[in-house]
This record gives sequence, structure tokens and C-alpha cells, in this order.
Amino acid sequence: MSGDPVLEVRGVHKAFGAREVLHGIDLDVAAGEIVAVLGPSGCGKTTLLRLIAGFERLDAGSIAVNGIEVAGSQHCVPPERRQVGVVPQEGALFPHLDVARNIGYGLHKGPEATARVHEMLELVGLAGRGEQRPNELSGGQQQRVALARALAPRPSLVLLDEPFSSLDAAMRAQVRDEVFDVLRTAGATAILVTHDQQEALSVADRVAVMLDGRIAQFGDPDVLYERPTSLEVARFVGDAVLLPGTLTGDAATCSLGELALRGDHPPSGPVVLVVRPEQFELHGHPTATDIAGLVVGRSFFGHDGTVRVALDDGTMIVCRTHAGRLPQRGERVGVRVGSPVLAFPATP
Repeated sequence: MSGDPVLEVRGVHKAFGAREVLHGIDLDVAAGEIVAVLGPSGCGKTTLLRLIAGFERLDAGSIAVNGIEVAGSQHCVPPERRQVGVVPQEGALFPHLDVARNIGYGLHKGPEATARVHEMLELVGLAGRGEQRPNELSGGQQQRVALARALAPRPSLVLLDEPFSSLDAAMRAQVRDEVFDVLRTAGATAILVTHDQQEALSVADRVAVMLDGRIAQFGDPDVLYERPTSLEVARFVGDAVLLPGTLTGDAATCSLGELALRGDHPPSGPVVLVVRPEQFELHGHPTATDIAGLVVGRSFFGHDGTVRVALDDGTMIVCRTHAGRLPQRGERVGVRVGSPVLAFPATP
């Protein structure tokens, strides 16, 4: 995404005692961009967010907002002076204040603040609800109030820390879409910290995959899924079936036969092949060109489903297919791979 950088993170390190959590993080976020920092629990993503917000001090490196350094090894601007808004987990609203006073908490009192609160209520779809207390609202409405409170002071950057983790699955998707519609309507620049792959890939303009305190890959969601730069990223982003194989030239041989490769691949020798579940083609009656297997499990998701197949050589794979074509448990099927796959060097 084009635009001047609102956030510039350069070479950031952070340790807690002897345990180093962040190892030289670099990250840019452009104006109006929504970036997701995606990673498993304990990878350092919340620590990074807290450093950007000013809640923790970094050990090395720098952080700049709108070209102004707000954190360095010898320099730390207080959180309230960084022009950064934060939407914490579960909203963290003040239960003794009504909705309007929650939203206006960080504003100087006066007619302009009152007008801004009304503007925020309109923006998040809660006009006329300013006198209600947080406990009178649904979980999704409370999250929208927390977002309005973060946006009210007109921050340069909004940070969202796993903001939907307390919501059930059905409400989570709805509230997520509402919140990011509000952010885009407001033209906000935002960072979402999450461990939810679907969430990151569906709402963010770009995704930074964080593994073991490092940014393993940063790019557009489709690039991360289709062209991961490492086996670790391929395994973490989306579902994948990993198969040992041997590469010769531009093709690899594995338990599924000879497979074509796409993208850059290592030199000839042992490799790990990455096959996405939707790349498999299932046939009810195995043919001479198929690999035969037995359906040992199936999961129905409405629009589609997955099938676990034990190939005759003992290899287990997971295939995704249209819901109307899901074979039954115990059924013999033929399997083939319908498109080129990824290959990465096999680790010794």
C-alpha cells in the first residue's frame, strides 16, 4: 500500500531478564493501512504492541510515529504523547461511566469534546445509546465503544490487541467485520495483533508473521498463503499437508507420485512438499492415474468440508472439497494433486 509511513519500527530488541522476546524487529505501516501481526502464543506479538504503545521500554532499536522517534534505547515518549490509541482485549471499559463518558474519557471537556463523542457514537452505530452503562450492551457493542474511545482523540495509529478473543465464534465474525468497517470508514491506520489466521488474512492489507520473536515474513495475505518464503511460514499460515519427497529438476517424487513444483525451489535432493488441502482432487473410483486410499474421517462445514484419507502406503492426508461431494467414512477413493506444489529443503 502506498502512503507515507505512520509507523517505523527499526531493529527492536526486548528481553525480560535473561529471556530475549524480540530479536531485531523491523516493521513499517503506511497511512490508512491495516496490518495484522500474526503469530502463536508466546511469539512476542503483544510485547511488540506494548512497545509501540509505550507501555514497555525497548532495549535496542527505535520506534517512530509520523517520522518522530517515540522510543529508542535512551529515549521514551510517554504513552499519552504518542498519538497512539489502544483497543485492549475485552474492551476494558469503565463500568461506572456511561457510554458517552467512556468514549470521551481522553478528551478535554467542552463543546468540541461533546460533539466528538456524538460523532463517534454515529460512526460505530450507537447513536442515542450514550447514556447507557457498558453492562447494558452486548459484547459486540462494548467492543465498538472501546474502538470509539480509541478513535476519539484522533490518534495517528490504533492498536488492537486480540480484541475479539472473548466473543463466541458466531459473534466474533460479525463484530470483527463491523469494527474493521468502522476503521476503514474513519481512514484509520491500525495494527491488529492476533493468533487467528482467518482473522488476519481476511481483514488486513498486509500481514506480518511473527515466529519466535522475529518477523518471518511480511506481505499481502495472498502472497503469504501462496508463496511463503519458508517451511515454517507455510506450516503456520493456512492448512497444509507436509510430505517428504525427492526433488529432481523441476519435479518431485513422493507418496503421491511425481508432482510439479511452483515458485522457487531448492536444488535436487531431499525436500518437504507443501500441499494445500484444496489442491487434492478426490474420485469415488480410483483409476490407474490415481493414488488409492481409504476415507477415515470427514468434517462438514456447510459450504465445504474436509476428508482425512489414509493412502495405501500409510500416508495420511487431509483434502478439502465441496460439501456435496464429501465421500463417506470407509469409502475407497482415488487421490491426485491438481496443481503445482511448494518445495522446501528437508532439514537434516
